[in-house]
Amino acid sequence: MNFGTRFFTRYITRYIAAIQWFIPPEVRKDAATLTRAQNVINAVVMAALSGPLYAYTYDALGYSAAARVILTCCLGMFAAPFLMRATKSIVVGREVFLCAVFFNFSWLTYAMGGVSAPTAGWMVIPPMVAVFLGGFATGMFWLGLTCATIVFIYALPLLGIPLPTHPIQDMELLYVLCDFGLYIVIVFFALLFDVTRVEGFVKLQHALDFVRAVAVRDGVTGSHKRGHTMRLLQEERQIAAAKGSTFSLCLLEIDHFRGINAAHGQAAGDLVLHEVASCARGHLRDTDSFGRYGAAQLLLILPGTTQEAALVLAEQVRQCVQGLRFTGFAGIAPELAVTVSAGVAELRPGESIGQTLARADEALYQATCGARNRVVGYGQRPEPSEYSAAPELFDSTRIDALTGLLSRRVLRDRLGHAMARALRNGRPVGLMLLNLNELGEINAGFGVEGGDAALVQVAAQVRSCLHAADTLVRWSGDQFIIILEDLNNAGEAQQAAQRILNRFAFPLLVGERECAVSLSIGIAMFPAPGCDMDALLERAGLAMTRARNWGGNKFQMYVLDAIPAPDERQTLKDGLREALGAQQLQLAYQPQVDLGSGEVVGVEALVRWAHPQLGPLEAARFMPLAEETGLADPIGEWALRSACMQNAAWRAAGLPPVRTALKLSVRQLAHPGVAERILAIVRDTGIDPPCLELQIGEAALAGEQLLHEAVLGRVRRAGVRVCIDDFGLGAARLRYLAALPVDALKLGSACVERLGQPQRDDAAWALAESIVHLAHRLHLRVIAEAVDTQERLADLQAMGCDAAQGDVFGRPSAADEIAQLLERPLSMPLAACPG
Repeated sequence: MNFGTRFFTRYITRYIAAIQWFIPPEVRKDAATLTRAQNVINAVVMAALSGPLYAYTYDALGYSAAARVILTCCLGMFAAPFLMRATKSIVVGREVFLCAVFFNFSWLTYAMGGVSAPTAGWMVIPPMVAVFLGGFATGMFWLGLTCATIVFIYALPLLGIPLPTHPIQDMELLYVLCDFGLYIVIVFFALLFDVTRVEGFVKLQHALDFVRAVAVRDGVTGSHKRGHTMRLLQEERQIAAAKGSTFSLCLLEIDHFRGINAAHGQAAGDLVLHEVASCARGHLRDTDSFGRYGAAQLLLILPGTTQEAALVLAEQVRQCVQGLRFTGFAGIAPELAVTVSAGVAELRPGESIGQTLARADEALYQATCGARNRVVGYGQRPEPSEYSAAPELFDSTRIDALTGLLSRRVLRDRLGHAMARALRNGRPVGLMLLNLNELGEINAGFGVEGGDAALVQVAAQVRSCLHAADTLVRWSGDQFIIILEDLNNAGEAQQAAQRILNRFAFPLLVGERECAVSLSIGIAMFPAPGCDMDALLERAGLAMTRARNWGGNKFQMYVLDAIPAPDERQTLKDGLREALGAQQLQLAYQPQVDLGSGEVVGVEALVRWAHPQLGPLEAARFMPLAEETGLADPIGEWALRSACMQNAAWRAAGLPPVRTALKLSVRQLAHPGVAERILAIVRDTGIDPPCLELQIGEAALAGEQLLHEAVLGRVRRAGVRVCIDDFGLGAARLRYLAALPVDALKLGSACVERLGQPQRDDAAWALAESIVHLAHRLHLRVIAEAVDTQERLADLQAMGCDAAQGDVFGRPSAADEIAQLLERPLSMPLAACPG
């Protein structure tokens, strides 16, 4: 960077910092308003540079009256930033400045000969500047006023009213000066505008870059996250198919990683992961890539590499890891030895990615049987040991053709070996039976091909939650079995089940549509009294049935003397049809508070079921069943109508206006005529449209985008607000934000719950702050949910979040309790619906 560039950059930075004094904090909060406030000050600076110079020019030409008018108008312009700061209103500052500019050029045009005056061309300045300072509507107003003024001045001589005379003799010189000055003013004003605009765009780009990096980069290893790694692998598969080339996969796992975490803590485990990843990275070429595949696994993608060459590289990585020394690192004993095992497989012609991964995984299993600290290629025979698997395990008929997992033919052999080892070493085995609850519905709604695609994704997601020594088998059409070996206790099996369930908290992408799935997991432990292989399988099945009866995405442990759980699922299904007619469904409202003023600006309406036998139930307990029974639409319409009626009732009672937010499911959004139904309810209930906010899940962003744009655009044009619910790490969907007609983002609990910790989580803070900044740059409000502590609230206020809801403000309450809350004096009176 040369001296001139450094000099320019330094003073531009100082200029931007200096003008912030004039801009009140309330204006800085919104990106669009901030830019316009900066433009007001830019325009004043331009007037300060040009106004006195032109006053001196007119005085030198003998027209002192014009010089006095110019200086008087300049004083009015100079007052604009101070008025903006004093009144905390950009409108006041903007209009004072525009009035001074307009009067200045109108008077000069009138006094200098009308429409033929040298300053007539300057009449374009007020509407042009108005567009920059206030937008299109402001520009149109001043354009109309300017045109009317020009017509009026032109008409005066036609009406017999003479224009004033002036003493200037050299008009040619004045024409040249006016034209030259007009060009200079336009160029310098555009330059100042570009400086402040670029600053905002740079901040926005930084926010986008950070969100993208968080979405694809694993924070511990510095490698790619699993999802991005799989996308890179699919791209490499397409390249290989197009060029007729090949590639190899190397699946690395840190040996005995559970023991490292248990003995030395998670921080030590993260350090080991980071160092192992550094070893792998140091042996890769520029064309290679790698990512974190499982809890203690790395997947290396090696384009143009045969299995033999990949084995050499994997052996080099293994030796590098074996040579690691952790002496002096906090939390790790000096004598800790770290090793890795690796399985290698080469892509075969016509083979799918899942099949290649399954063969690499099978080779890794062979490497981890007994000896560990080995590298094994698919099809190789590792040195025999008492732990070695039978040779026929490499038989391709023992691999499920669809998912690439081991088939049920392998289960008894694997389970028998695992049970024998458990009896020898005293470390229990956990058997997990997983059931994909919605496969029938997926086949009906997406076709058999869609069901197969969902099964493949479920298999891959479950596999990524396991260690290489764990066995995953496709047991039947919609069921999988997992053998967890070398456990310390049953709690580790429960933790593994919870990891798997957490992975399915978000929908799968089947084709171009999203598909919500849930699993029911049953767990049985061995050794156990009276338990052989058949009994172990039966116990896992009984536990899975209990989990399914309690609802989707749950796990249950088999307990010998457990009392069978009631069939709550069927009980809820039977009662749902009566709930609406019997007035058992109710709405609870949780307040939403503006973090700047402390006002209650909204409430979220939440559906509750006062079940006569089971007591109060939240929507998560029964709405999935409502989807299955076709009652989701009637319940959703009832909730919308009831919430609108209650909002209108609060207004009729003279309470301050608030916005009522209500969730709208993706299924409701796709229902034919949904926009017309919503607007009909708005008309029938009398709610003011801006007082209704529809919340749609982030999952809707990647669905039927054109349909969603049409529906949301229709209701939004009618005044109804739209909010993206549970916004978090959906970075792949950021491109939809600019297209979808929305007004706000709701920061999801996954982001908020990581804030307010005793030791600040810098990554969580940076992610949340980037989302807030991104939303503001897109002119969207940000509201945070799950604000349950003062520490979280303080963090959100510091990063500029607009509003929040959570236990720190109040739990969901009945409508009359919310009415009492609204009756309390607010810190700032509201004259209309917020926002």
